[in-house]
Amino acid sequence: MSTTNVSTPIPAGLEVDAVLTALHNHDLMIKTLCPALISYEFESGDAKSTATYSVTDKKPIGQTTYKLTLTNVPDGVDSLVNAKPPVGVLTIAGKWRVKDGKLVEDVEIDGNFMMKKMAKGNVEKTHPEQHGKLLESAKA
Repeated sequence: MSTTNVSTPIPAGLEVDAVLTALHNHDLMIKTLCPALISYEFESGDAKSTATYSVTDKKPIGQTTYKLTLTNVPDGVDSLVNAKPPVGVLTIAGKWRVKDGKLVEDVEIDGNFMMKKMAKGNVEKTHPEQHGKLLESAKA
């Protein structure tokens, strides 16, 4: 299993409750996590606690559909991606937390060697920008 961490300071004046509200907004989370989003559908659960969605996204290698489960917790949200790309199974588990004046995301990635390496690079490259977009949305 491969792990990585992304941490972004919460801008001065932005209330923790506003950040938590943004994290608990599944529509906003999906649109933030999937910048090349084509579509998504609610599959099961409850959007106020734990819900699973079927997400179709555009990737460099083409269009892909995967399961995304979002679980609201008191200090943030857990995200779980279960994907089955042509080269194997990929699982990306994220724990998004508000702590010590920061939005902190701990990510565990599981899959074959190539998938883990590619996914980790993608997380480290794109998630700081996703944090920024999410914090910007929390201000609105």
